[in-house]
Amino acid sequence: MARIADLIAADPDDLLPGCPSKDTVHRIIGSGEFPAQQANVVSVAAVLAREARWDVADTVERVRTAWVDALLAEPPGRPLGELGPYALEVHRSITVPEDEDEDAPTLPTYVVRDHDRRVEEKVDHAVSGQSVIITLVGESSTGKTRTFWEAIQRLPPEWRVWQPLDSAPHSDPASDLEKVGPHTVVWLNEAQRFLLTADPAEGERVAAALRRIMHAPDRHPVLILVTLWPAYWDQLTSEPRDGQRDLHPHARHVLNGSSLRVPVTFEPDDPDDLTEAAARDARLAHAWEHAEQRQVTQYLAGVPALIQRYRTAPLPVRALIDAAMDIRRLGFGEHVPLELLEAAAYEYLTDLQLDHLPEDWLEAALAYAARPQRGIRGPLTRVRPRRRGVAEGSVRYRLADPLDQLGREDRRRPPPPPGLWDLLVHHSTAAEALSIGRSAECRGLFRTAVTLYRKAADSGSSEAALDIAEILSMTSRREETVEWYVHAHTLGDPRALRFAAATSVTCEEADWDAAKNLYTRAARRGDVFALVDCLDRMREWECAEDADEWFDRALTEFWDHVSLESALAWCERHGTEHDFGRLLIASGQRARGLDVLERSVAKGNFTSLYTVCEERRLSGGIESALAYLKELGHSEHTGSLFAPMALKSMLLREGREEECAAILREMITEGNSSAAGDFAELMRGLGRSDEAIDFLSSRAKDDTRVTYELAELLRRESRRDEALALLTAMATAGDARAQHASARLLEEMGRLDEALIRYRRSAEDGGHDTTSGAVRLLLRAKRADDALNWLRSISAPDGSHDRIERAVWVLESMGRGEEAKRLKDYGWEPDGTVSAPWSILPPGAQAGSGVTA
Repeated sequence: MARIADLIAADPDDLLPGCPSKDTVHRIIGSGEFPAQQANVVSVAAVLAREARWDVADTVERVRTAWVDALLAEPPGRPLGELGPYALEVHRSITVPEDEDEDAPTLPTYVVRDHDRRVEEKVDHAVSGQSVIITLVGESSTGKTRTFWEAIQRLPPEWRVWQPLDSAPHSDPASDLEKVGPHTVVWLNEAQRFLLTADPAEGERVAAALRRIMHAPDRHPVLILVTLWPAYWDQLTSEPRDGQRDLHPHARHVLNGSSLRVPVTFEPDDPDDLTEAAARDARLAHAWEHAEQRQVTQYLAGVPALIQRYRTAPLPVRALIDAAMDIRRLGFGEHVPLELLEAAAYEYLTDLQLDHLPEDWLEAALAYAARPQRGIRGPLTRVRPRRRGVAEGSVRYRLADPLDQLGREDRRRPPPPPGLWDLLVHHSTAAEALSIGRSAECRGLFRTAVTLYRKAADSGSSEAALDIAEILSMTSRREETVEWYVHAHTLGDPRALRFAAATSVTCEEADWDAAKNLYTRAARRGDVFALVDCLDRMREWECAEDADEWFDRALTEFWDHVSLESALAWCERHGTEHDFGRLLIASGQRARGLDVLERSVAKGNFTSLYTVCEERRLSGGIESALAYLKELGHSEHTGSLFAPMALKSMLLREGREEECAAILREMITEGNSSAAGDFAELMRGLGRSDEAIDFLSSRAKDDTRVTYELAELLRRESRRDEALALLTAMATAGDARAQHASARLLEEMGRLDEALIRYRRSAEDGGHDTTSGAVRLLLRAKRADDALNWLRSISAPDGSHDRIERAVWVLESMGRGEEAKRLKDYGWEPDGTVSAPWSILPPGAQAGSGVTA
């Protein structure tokens, strides 16, 4: 830097226009800051060009032009002062007759609540120069967007606001985010539109871009504001269960730790503030007087009136809205084509009702549904282009958010009309087909699901091809399964070859040469887990070749093709650090392998925990392993959930029961409630159940996990009524695990009708593998048909293949073995019948395309 400055200062021909200092040269070359003086930039470029023997005149001219272009370029987003609340999707408020003041503010008077204070604190951190992300999680119309609108009024005027809706049509939000610079608000209202996309890869690109913004010092400060409904927050941030693919790792990483809950009810910090504000604002006063259960923000947004309008709508209007609700909840985009809406509405009307429709029913129904009420948009609103001069394309309608949420709650159990699925297949885009296909798969509609997935796969979605393969993998159709895994690999999925190999060796007649070839190809492409998986399966199936000898050769070849850093990056992307740690240790790189395994434990990998403990025990003795487990158990890592179990197992082998009880008690006291079950089991084994019950009772008030373990201990001590009372309270609050546990307890107590109700509720609310209890009781009561109908009706995203297995069990119990086998391989049809045999092979494997019966 000093030499460049000296060369400019000593310019013999005095042709260089600038005279930058050493520090200025450093900023021009190494900083993202825009250089204020064009002359200094030109001088630095000229010296560098001269030293590199480039054309100096051409370089100078290009740099002059680039500096001017950069000076005139407008950064992404719009100035804060140019935006009104409605441009940022703040809900319009109701109007009331008493509010006749023409000078009244656009929005009702704002009353600060507890979450506002916390948002203000975080916004002040952004003003001070930090990059900050805040996620407000709350139900529809609880005031999330208005909270953020009020908060950004604290920002200095040089701040800008960027939101995806202001971008050009068909633009890529992830690419646009890469251009966002300092002093920018990234406004992600209803962020599920950008993060929870039909193709998870698209949402992950946006989330990864947000992570880069947060970690790029030259882009600080940036304020990322996110709003989400609770259900969407759970989808994006929940850890995948064993065997599930991790669809949202980047989203989970960027969102975790950023959430603030917005309450459903209106509880101001100071009640006097509300009284004073209501005295000044007729809208707020009217809402406070008439809102039920203190749901003031919802009332201001017109939610009760909107729902009442839906429930009392004329039959054709109700059919349109019900169709829109089902179309949205099944995975279609938020802008529904009129052609689809009209065709779908017919599915919600009987033949007699159709015969009595007037000729202009659609126009009249749309006019009714779109008409504003009290200044609030109606149930269905026609979508208009946001920019002038943009072609409108097909006519589309948007369902009001409160009705969208109502439909997801009230209509989640009734099956959609069978004809709706064919309409969705026809009208969906490739991205929508992926999302709708998952809704079909949840209901066991395998033929419909693979038809939708095929549509997405034909557009290049490796995710969709993998989904087809995974449906087929649950059946006996092994050759089709392998074909689709290989096709998913062709489309770009890096794990699919390993899945194909694993599928090809799940029988005694496995072709091990072909399988090992697939495993080796997968490993060469970076799939670290492939070698470990092949080794484990060779041992399991007692392959004729020595598994360890093959593994040693394959491992040596693996390191010839794959670098350490690229392998680690692959594992972090796909959650297979455990296997990479094992490979490193097997390769003699113990310290690095142990570090990778400990990072895997921190993320919640149970298997890695036991490997780490064993490695620490071998190298440093049992005290080293125990010290690690104690530290982990007191940490905030996800792996802390498994530390108590491992610690108890290790200490009990050493006969140190009292020490174990004391450590587990301390963990519970400090907030690690996952230790409660191990503590209860240990104390019961020591004959000290009453002591454990007293301690857990003192910790159970605000901790559902401790409460659950307390109830289980009471049950095992034959104090069933006390256990049932605890579980019933949690079950009433919607805890699916408590519903299942209380159902099991009621069954033990002989209260079978009550047990059946709770088993069913648990399964319908998404309880994992909870259908067997209900099916067992229904079969005992000779109600096999009821069991089949109930299993078909469940649409919870988890356990769809388990429900098929239960239905197969029911059919077999009824003597319908052939039908049961067909159900397992081909699933249900939308009309509730078992599907006829169908086949689906990827392009190139058959003439034509699609699903053939």
